[in-house]
Amino acid sequence: MPVEDVFNPCSARRALLLGAGALGVAVLAGCGDDEQPPAAAGSQPAPSAPPSTAGNPFDNTAPAAGPSDAAPPAGALVAVKEVPVGGGVIAKDTILVVQAKAGTFKAYQAGCPHQGVLVDPPSPGATTIMCPGHNSQFKIADGSLARGPATRGLSAVPVKVQAGYVVEA
Repeated sequence: MPVEDVFNPCSARRALLLGAGALGVAVLAGCGDDEQPPAAAGSQPAPSAPPSTAGNPFDNTAPAAGPSDAAPPAGALVAVKEVPVGGGVIAKDTILVVQAKAGTFKAYQAGCPHQGVLVDPPSPGATTIMCPGHNSQFKIADGSLARGPATRGLSAVPVKVQAGYVVEA
């Protein structure tokens, strides 16, 4: 009696799982441990260098700040150099800081007055701030409404420049 070639879903699933397991074992074997090989009898172990933290953004062991690394002043929203001329950035997740012209900084609540959607920071050279929710537009120069469906402009946040930062006034 001839043997029929029949697809067996259980066999296919089993083969897939075995292949995935073998791949996982191979990956883990490649990780290995970072131990050094045992030293020869009677020899001194080599001194180990302290772990390098260069480039580690989570390293909090940096030396104390010097005079040029002064901490931002109280109420700082963003460094002046981070706000493009003719553009803006979102600071502290809720405030839009703009530099309509060189050296002139303004800030607005970043939530659109229409439905609270966070507005997009304007690109350098733009004249309006756009809300991606329903396309309301606001003037960079003063936050006033340029086009609805919003019925009013963005709420101003008083700011000043202090020690190279835009800070809440």
